[in-house]
Amino acid sequence: MKKKRRSLTIKDVAQCAGVSVATVSAVINKSRFVSDELVGKVLKAIDKLNYYPNRIAQGLKTQKSLTVAYIIPDINNPIFAGVARGVQDTMEKAFYDVSLYNTDFSDKKLFGHLTTIIENRVSGVILSAWHSQEVKEAISLIQNLNIPLVIVHSPRNIDNVDSILIDDQRGAYEAICNLIKRGHKHIVSLGAKNSTTSYLREKGYRKALLEKGLPEEKDLILQADSFSQEDAFHKMQEVYKSNSDFTAIFAHSDLTAIGAMGATLEERLRIPEDISIMGFDDTYASLALPKLTTMHVPNYEMGKRTSQILLERLNSSSVNKPSIHEEIIPTFIERKSTKSLLKNDPSFSRLVFSLRRNSLNKKAEIGPEKGGDEG
Repeated sequence: MKKKRRSLTIKDVAQCAGVSVATVSAVINKSRFVSDELVGKVLKAIDKLNYYPNRIAQGLKTQKSLTVAYIIPDINNPIFAGVARGVQDTMEKAFYDVSLYNTDFSDKKLFGHLTTIIENRVSGVILSAWHSQEVKEAISLIQNLNIPLVIVHSPRNIDNVDSILIDDQRGAYEAICNLIKRGHKHIVSLGAKNSTTSYLREKGYRKALLEKGLPEEKDLILQADSFSQEDAFHKMQEVYKSNSDFTAIFAHSDLTAIGAMGATLEERLRIPEDISIMGFDDTYASLALPKLTTMHVPNYEMGKRTSQILLERLNSSSVNKPSIHEEIIPTFIERKSTKSLLKNDPSFSRLVFSLRRNSLNKKAEIGPEKGGDEG
């Protein structure tokens, strides 16, 4: 009869790694500092033995599961998908599971999920939400239960809570400066109503115009009903009907930019030959035609950094440390939807070459004209 193989224990890992059981426990549970050298030995032994911690036993002992909850407002939004991947990749390496809770921007769903999260005794919470009194109350509830919490993306201005946010004002400022540097002086700001994110990006737009000595044109500062492609499309239709004069559109999101592209093409205008368009966040930018110039937001890296901070909080030695607040500055990514109006700019030369090449290709397709000296 084949002898049943016994289950591996933490003692087996310690023996294989040549360290103490306490050191292995500290590495797995992140309960105290362990040198990189010893962490490497333990992780190598875990991999070699194919060892998995007994989560049920650990949960009974600590009265908490080795699970982290990530609460998001919209599971269809690629911004949060990127963050979630960064969170999962980081937490899994620390032997934590990640449970995803989608709220659809609903305060009712948020509190429903919180009930489940609390009942499941999660170790920590990562939150991406919106600005409302109910969200503030939810945050207070989590804090009162002493559950470590980190906010990523939003909401803002929450005291005593770790947060990783985007510097939206700085990102928009850099976007407009890049358009101005390429000769654009009349630039549409296409944002969304009732959005703190859009409000900050509009502030950055205004700051850039002011610093570069360009006047604010009220008819070019627009707010669609939302960030959706459809709402942006309809708002830009209104602008084109008003005959406002502009050469570029700064959309406050990639999805908004794609809506603006649709309205521009409907007017039989070319992108970027007639109108330059840029977005913000770099989620749909590579899928647009032409490929969208945008401000890149490193969502995956934000997810990783958020998880690192949460893991630090899960280490008992860091519980009482001051809250951490970090703002990430987006980076300018130039693609095919913007052009320079300056003849000495290399991108202007590339555009002229591209137009000439397209013209030659069209002539080649048509063939030589009949008549004249031919015949």
